[in-house]
Amino acid sequence: MHSREIGFWSASFKVGDKTMNAKSISTDLKLTTVTFEFGETIPTGTGFLSIECTGQLNNQMAGFYRSGYTDINGVSKIMGSTQFESLDARRAFVCYDEPSAKAVFQITMVVERHLTCFSNMPANVQKSLPGGKLKEIQFQDSPIMSSYLVAYCVGEFDYVESISKNGVVIRVYTPEGKTSHGDFALKCACDSLDIYDEFFGVPYPLPKLDMVAIPEFAMGAMENWGLVTYREVDILIDPVKASAAQRQRVCTVVTHELAHQWFGNLVTMAWWDDIWLNEGFASWTENMAADLMFPEWGVWTQFASNHGAAALRLDALRSSHPIQVPICHAEEVEEVFDAISYCKGSFVIKMIHAVLGRESFQKGLMAYMDEFKYSNTETFNLWNAWEKSSGMPVGDIMKSWTEQMGYPLVTVESCTISGGVASLQCSQKWFLSDGSDTSNESKTWSIPLFATTNEGPSEDVSIMREKVSELRPADIINDMMTACCSKEVVLS
Repeated sequence: MHSREIGFWSASFKVGDKTMNAKSISTDLKLTTVTFEFGETIPTGTGFLSIECTGQLNNQMAGFYRSGYTDINGVSKIMGSTQFESLDARRAFVCYDEPSAKAVFQITMVVERHLTCFSNMPANVQKSLPGGKLKEIQFQDSPIMSSYLVAYCVGEFDYVESISKNGVVIRVYTPEGKTSHGDFALKCACDSLDIYDEFFGVPYPLPKLDMVAIPEFAMGAMENWGLVTYREVDILIDPVKASAAQRQRVCTVVTHELAHQWFGNLVTMAWWDDIWLNEGFASWTENMAADLMFPEWGVWTQFASNHGAAALRLDALRSSHPIQVPICHAEEVEEVFDAISYCKGSFVIKMIHAVLGRESFQKGLMAYMDEFKYSNTETFNLWNAWEKSSGMPVGDIMKSWTEQMGYPLVTVESCTISGGVASLQCSQKWFLSDGSDTSNESKTWSIPLFATTNEGPSEDVSIMREKVSELRPADIINDMMTACCSKEVVLS
């Protein structure tokens, strides 16, 4: 089992009325594992492994760690919080710390009476312990989920609360005295939860959703199921002084993390090489939800200049990597939390949305969520769902974008018109920002091409698969052909 920075006292295994004590306990610092050796063979079947151990409340912003801050009265305080993605649940408890090893988690915490603590699920039983200084809180059993999504926090908090249309209690926990700074994030959470309930076709399955501001936090936010943790600046804003940019940042971080409650938490990648399924999809969905809530922001225009530019910069280098990058060792996953997984991933989702159309896209997504909820998937499962909903060869189109690095430069070599139909001679080649000649490279992409004239966009899409192709994007009347040959046609 996985373990890191945990000290062990004893271990025993109970089957029926028989209890076997571990003969030895050994740890492997390189593999971050622990092995329990028993003096006899453990029988197959269900049993109960009991481990007595001690962990650390560290200051490394990983595992179960302490976060320092100064309250509104200028007093130094600390809170305890968790950050388990990708490989740090093993710092807090012994587990099989891999995304496909899902389990039901039941958390019990003992804390000082004046402190607030919460976990993925609501509290089930709370009682004072003898002496009156401590209390014990037992939380409800979680749904079956991956270890990296387990979370718990303890400290001194205030909160603001609302309820979604489907009855989910939503709270934003803030440092004491700052509840008004959580109002905007609370509204965004309520609205986006309602949007996602309808969009994914599977209602948010937990009874509550907590969002917590953490003073010392390594990430922007973390999508723990039912308990999302945030860096303070990404969830708390002054209701009077906040700029438009701050509001948009908080909104898109909230919509991103809540999209993960489905894409990542409910349906989880089988292994880290498909982390883009989590991050790329959430990066697309954050904009979809934000645009529905605040259409005046024009987030899709910004999406092209922000996410698009970030993806193009990195993917134009020879040192880039595919969206689906092989992960041989789990530790390597930290290297792919980058603009390829997030930004390029979101762009290929936007591309397939354009190719399929909203109806087929959403229908396939709903089927995917329903079929694989509470389990694990690989990228091809999503392609298959969209193929069934659209009748299109989605896997064949998309694999060139997710399984190889880089992107193509498409050149319209010539344009001819015959009988009111435009024929375009197009070529594609791998684009590199250093100007390298890649004309002899074997890389090709399946490129969806849409034609737009001054009369508007065509509904037809052509798929360019070869290095040189003759394409007829649409039957366009003669007076539009003049626009085509004067380069007023845009291919995207």
